[in-house]
Amino acid sequence: MQRVVPTDFTIQTARCLLRRPSADDIPHVFSATRFARFNDGMQWEPPTTIEELDEPLQETWRDWDEGKMFGFTIVDPAVNSLLGRIGIRKTSRADVWNLGFWTHPEHQGRGYMTEAATAMLRFGFEELGATQIEASYALWNKSSRRVLEKVGMKFIAYIPHAFQKKGHWIEANKMSITKREWLLFGCRDR
Repeated sequence: MQRVVPTDFTIQTARCLLRRPSADDIPHVFSATRFARFNDGMQWEPPTTIEELDEPLQETWRDWDEGKMFGFTIVDPAVNSLLGRIGIRKTSRADVWNLGFWTHPEHQGRGYMTEAATAMLRFGFEELGATQIEASYALWNKSSRRVLEKVGMKFIAYIPHAFQKKGHWIEANKMSITKREWLLFGCRDR
């Protein structure tokens, strides 16, 4: 069943507003990709020009409209500053979704992503009808691992060839949480 989520749908947390990405976000996304090693743990390469980010934005909008993926820009509403991105994508398995995220390097280490990921799990389980949400992180990415652990995810698999980066395979770990585990973990009340 396709989930219909209005394009003006937002999620409010204690410090963040999660909203559908807009063209106004592109300069901020581009600025994040200028930081050394920012893209190392991601499957996509950094753009060489700001214009290269237009097509991925269009694809994000199409996927939203088709109910395949719901990508959100995370902003600090007090100063309208882009903090990062988070999205949840339908997998090929019924009611299983995949979580992905990144934090702008200028805002890392402040707990914003844990806050956003907690909200995204709630969205996935309560709004999208997910029975399980999973995520993967490059083995060296301890910050992403900590975010996933803080929201209750547990290790389920080692992936020796998760994706290629500059001709080399990146190793990753897959983590997961079921709706039942999420309810027991207590994230629902956060």
